[in-house]
Amino acid sequence: MATARPGWLAALAGYTLVALLLLAPILPAFGAAIPGGPVAAVDGWQNVWNLWWVRLALFTGRDPFFTDLLFFPQGTALHLQTLGFINGVLALPVTALWGPVAGYNAAMLLGLILGGMAGYALALRVCGARWAAFAAGLIFTLSPFHLTRIWDGQLELAILHWPALYALFLLRAVEDGRRRDALLAGVFLACTGLSSWYYLLFMGLYALGFALLWATGPGAPRQAASQTGLSLLVGGLLLLPVLVPALRLALGSPGAVHQFTGEETLRRSANLLDFWLPSYLHPLWGDWLFKRVGRAWHDYSGDWNVALGYGALALSALAAARYPRRAWRWLALAAMALVFALGPRLQIGPWQTGMPLPYALLEALPGTSLGRRPLLFTAVATIALTPPIALGLRSLGAMVGDRRRWLLALPLGLIAFELAMRPWPLLPADTHPLNRRLAAGTGVVFDMPAAAYKYVEPQRAQLVHARPIPGGYLARPPRYTWPYEAPGARTLWRMHPEPASPFLEGSDGPLAALAFYGVRDVVVRWDQIEPEGIPTVREALEQALPGLAPVFEDGTRSLYQVPANPGRAIAAFSGDGWQRPESDGQQTWRWMGPEGMLTLINPGTEVRRFTLLLVAQSYRAPRAVTLSLNDAPAGTWLVRRGPTRVYLHFWLPPGEHRLVLRAPAEREELPDSSRMLSIVLLEARLES
Repeated sequence: MATARPGWLAALAGYTLVALLLLAPILPAFGAAIPGGPVAAVDGWQNVWNLWWVRLALFTGRDPFFTDLLFFPQGTALHLQTLGFINGVLALPVTALWGPVAGYNAAMLLGLILGGMAGYALALRVCGARWAAFAAGLIFTLSPFHLTRIWDGQLELAILHWPALYALFLLRAVEDGRRRDALLAGVFLACTGLSSWYYLLFMGLYALGFALLWATGPGAPRQAASQTGLSLLVGGLLLLPVLVPALRLALGSPGAVHQFTGEETLRRSANLLDFWLPSYLHPLWGDWLFKRVGRAWHDYSGDWNVALGYGALALSALAAARYPRRAWRWLALAAMALVFALGPRLQIGPWQTGMPLPYALLEALPGTSLGRRPLLFTAVATIALTPPIALGLRSLGAMVGDRRRWLLALPLGLIAFELAMRPWPLLPADTHPLNRRLAAGTGVVFDMPAAAYKYVEPQRAQLVHARPIPGGYLARPPRYTWPYEAPGARTLWRMHPEPASPFLEGSDGPLAALAFYGVRDVVVRWDQIEPEGIPTVREALEQALPGLAPVFEDGTRSLYQVPANPGRAIAAFSGDGWQRPESDGQQTWRWMGPEGMLTLINPGTEVRRFTLLLVAQSYRAPRAVTLSLNDAPAGTWLVRRGPTRVYLHFWLPPGEHRLVLRAPAEREELPDSSRMLSIVLLEARLES
């Protein structure tokens, strides 16, 4: 024990030094910028937001797996998202003291160090030589796959130490037969799930393959099955409070969250040639390779780097030749993972072979369409190759002997050269002074453009002002209808004026509606809007914010402040059930399809009487229009072919109410028309 402890401390010091050297460019800006390439400019800031939210939730007693600061006013569950809760907890001291940017950089730094330590421990268990285990751990934590996750700012995927520790303690549990190791393996499996659902699924499959392979070894079938089963059971029980809500979301109503199509899955699969390419992060050939291969067969993203490394492959081959009995199971696990990484159909360079692969079986599992990224199976292969790499290094050491150990500097130097990184770009935090001004206010901040999938700028500002915003960038966006249905919000959300005001005659206008919903500030990011779109955005602002002038403007951003609601009643067309208004110069009308919705808002504090006058006529033949208010039946209105008038009286409590009109619709009898029509509304007026 006395000799073992210095070895572990030396390894820890070594990995810490390497991690600090690798991320040295970020150290002077530790709390003001993050490292990474173009993908990190989006995904990196999403993960900074994740750390910020976990800290805020824990410090204010909120549920960290539900946020009310995105997708206002409904909020959204985060169980299925790339929240990386365990990373937020580990980074909590740094995040609390120096902010989420420093927390993110600390988490990445820790991921490199602990990744090396986990690889070292796994390699040492198999090969027994500390120097070989240390070098194998270094190759593991500096592998192209791992560094690409850091380069792309995908913190939840850059944390490889949890799955590597699961692999280590599962190995110990099966080979030594100790239940304590199986329990610890389950704990590390739970930590894996709290970091990444992808890795949880992958390590679950890894465990099944491991149990089958080690059933032929010293542990015997019964021990391999029982210890593996115990680890899976413990991990599942620990994850149950998060896993059950996640499964409910995954298996819930269609459209509740974004689901990938089969073609998207194929684009996020590894290409057979990818494994044999060098890393595109290399300072010499990386940029050329990225552009050349990207044009040839990777047109979707920049995160396709699954290079295994020629040094790693050579050492694994040497281990297979010199230590076949100790290496073959690990190589089989790595091969299994690489086959799954290829996705549902085999792709070879630019050629689509159409050959089905085992991953296609996974696609049949319920809920897997929520996040199909088969190429991430390369993480499992990287873990499984670490013991053979250590065995290969040990074999090299035996071949050169103790007296000529210096000869190892050549192969290790070549591997170090192969794993060299291009310079890290720095992505500075959004420190615009407007954000601090917003931090002094209350209510909703409405950004234009609004936060959306792959657009994270409003969330970067939210790190400072901490106020609710419409929309948000999450890996699996929820179903979000509010900005399309809320009067006044639709114009701002779409950044395009409506063909006519949706507000009924006699109703208050868009400013009152926005004030009712709690929108207090509208921020326009002109530098994020295409120049040709600026005139349209200005028209939208004039329609949604009539008479308002910006209270702040600096050429890149404008700030409009919405006045308080005076308390008048509001009624407006909402949703997509209404056709565009039409006019003959004297009268304006609006056709309805099978369903149309009117939003009624009582902005006061007491129950109020609403009276709606509607005048309509039916398309071609009389038809009955059924009415429902807040999903409760509210009567039937028979609309004739001629103008038909009705007065609707409601006593409505404070808040928002939805009046839905439904009627049988038929296709319009005009050439080239696909419109489905039921009734045409000739007049709609709110009367007090």
